Amino acid sequence: SLLPVNRCLAGPSRRKGKRKPALCFENSDFYDSQGKFNEEAAKQACLTLMKWFGYPIPDGLRQNMYATDFGLGRFTEVGAGGVFWVNSKRWNYASADAFFLPHQMVPEHWHVALESEGVAPKMESYHVRYGSMFIYGEGKPTARLGVKIRQSEAKYVTVMNETALQVGQVTGRKRPLEKHWLQAGPEGCVLSEPSTYHSNAAVRFTNPNI
Repeated sequence: SLLPVNRCLAGPSRRKGKRKPALCFENSDFYDSQGKFNEEAAKQACLTLMKWFGYPIPDGLRQNMYATDFGLGRFTEVGAGGVFWVNSKRWNYASADAFFLPHQMVPEHWHVALESEGVAPKMESYHVRYGSMFIYGEGKPTARLGVKIRQSEAKYVTVMNETALQVGQVTGRKRPLEKHWLQAGPEGCVLSEPSTYHSNAAVRFTNPNI
């Protein structure tokens, strides 16, 4: 069922002494009357976010973008948009940017090897370009998390070692097969992700509904 979720960007940045106008996103804007996910509407929201941040938008970006709600019907809560600039299986490297609405979450997952395809477990790093991001992985649980875990995902979260990233800060996976999840801060986030080769077939989620 669709949730009447509203996500707003309050705009702390100032231009000529004035705040940027707030951006608001309604979950219902990303689904049709039958509840089918509207990927084009999600891409447009990501582009709106990019413009709000001042992210440079090259020609053809929208045609090469993806957007996903992970099949859960709650894009403003659990979802992401992004683009792969490079994803080379032959040379085992990738470069991508990901776009997150305010407080949007990527649910807990990990990357396995696909031995039949010669794909090793993905290793990745995260570099915040705009906004802020909270990264969670294995290790000693952080006593006070910087985010409120989505109620619908809380029972599927098993790792809570937090790394909070602001603009320009970088972190990465500690080891192959490490479970991890991400959640954007109150402004949303534009995140660059250099990594080894990415295969959707190699992603595993703790939430069985995905």
